Amino acid sequence: MTDDNLFHIDRLPLGLNGFSDIRTSNMIYVDKTNLIFDIAKRRSPTFFSRPRRFGKTLLLNTLSSLFENGIEDFRGLDIEKKWQDKTYQVVRLDFSTLASTPADIFIESLSRLLIRQFKMQGIVSQLDELGIIRPNTILGDICEKIDDNSTVLLIDEYDAPLLHHIDKPDELQNIMNVLNDFYATVKHYTYKFRLIFITGVTRTSHISIFSAFNNLRDISLSEQFNSLLGFTQNDLEQYFDEYIDESAKILNMKKEDLYQRLEQYYDGFQFAINAKETVYNPWSILSFLTSPTDGLENYWFQSAGSPSAVMQYLKKDNFLESLNDENNAIIVDKDELSSRYEITNIPAHILLFQSGYLTIHKRSDDTAELVYPNNEVEDSILKLYLLANNLKPNVKFDKKIKNLAENIDQKNLSSIVDTFNAILNDAVSTLSRIFQDERSVRDIIYAALPQGITLQKIKERQTNKGFSDLELLTKKTRMVIEFKLTNKNRNEKSSLQEAINQIKNKNYGIAAFH
Repeated sequence: MTDDNLFHIDRLPLGLNGFSDIRTSNMIYVDKTNLIFDIAKRRSPTFFSRPRRFGKTLLLNTLSSLFENGIEDFRGLDIEKKWQDKTYQVVRLDFSTLASTPADIFIESLSRLLIRQFKMQGIVSQLDELGIIRPNTILGDICEKIDDNSTVLLIDEYDAPLLHHIDKPDELQNIMNVLNDFYATVKHYTYKFRLIFITGVTRTSHISIFSAFNNLRDISLSEQFNSLLGFTQNDLEQYFDEYIDESAKILNMKKEDLYQRLEQYYDGFQFAINAKETVYNPWSILSFLTSPTDGLENYWFQSAGSPSAVMQYLKKDNFLESLNDENNAIIVDKDELSSRYEITNIPAHILLFQSGYLTIHKRSDDTAELVYPNNEVEDSILKLYLLANNLKPNVKFDKKIKNLAENIDQKNLSSIVDTFNAILNDAVSTLSRIFQDERSVRDIIYAALPQGITLQKIKERQTNKGFSDLELLTKKTRMVIEFKLTNKNRNEKSSLQEAINQIKNKNYGIAAFH
């Protein structure tokens, strides 16, 4: 890239959550303020859930700027001519800062957070000096000191402490007890706040955020707010087309082909049952545009860590079998998606939906299909499954994997088999129980292989007669792979012939690339 292009890259707000900084630094801001206006104009407490890396913190910073400074940072945006409210004190409580706090000091830590954040607005409580450290008591004392309708309360990642302690029932219960009292107090003093806006990942019935707030407006599954966070296809073309054009040149691709690849890897999230469009994960698409020379990396997995709640479900022996039917889809009643569950008893597919690992696809009058939103997330969940079962990538076959595209183009079958065997040999010691299942073996290989510009991997690719197990595509070659299990009643030769016949008879590899 030229120096001029590097300047343009600096306009991409990757990893930035400060709305004012983005606006004053002339960075790209995808204007969602028409939707933010609808949130801000109302006075009822509002809850909004989205997976990580979708921009919840930036959303709260945007609301904070609007209520604290008016339209100062909103010049040229949709909301500028609509907003006519006065300014308010804004208090931010980021519960992600308390996520790893041990239960025995959670009360004190939450109290300190309250005292510190309200003090920044000139609202002081001396109760801690008297040895009183219960959050609900301190919050009540603070609320008595502020005028009615004078303050905006923004709570980010309300469920972070719960998800972090989900595998420790006693600690989890203690934290829930504290939060129940806290939210009951927030509810009692609702009239003190111009707006209460709360974000999180899960929607759990165990916390008073839902049981106490009988007037809570939950917009998480609203069709209107489906694209509040994330980029639509139109957003991508309107705000980032020049970056995609430049990236296509760097990767020696046609721009329309790159758009197609980006859609497959990073698009596909649908949060409302009747939504008319899907959205891209903003973290992933901005990561790619910031460094296109790296190709289509799995940014979701790289930034995820090992989410405790998800990892708990992935340790179950039947995980792959339960999620991977031919269509990679789970049929659910629509009511399941909007129901609230105890944090310790959320069905696996609902937790995966709320966490972004599954998304809404087809729907009928009473049901909906949950599917992987895109290739990146499907790849991530399989990698997390391996990690949950104590399988880590083995450096011994790293080089073989890197050379896989070249070996496919050269039809070097022995090297390809060596690569697959290296992956499976590394897995067999910790995952031997799943080697009774063809799809599970396929998924182990799929998860270990890279996904990028030089090599694309597709599983369960549909033709007019069936679904291929695995296809590997380079710029020159398509390799179709069918997995078969052999045992004492089914020898290798007959299984091999069965696989060949199946590939031919079901037209695997013939379907046009989408």
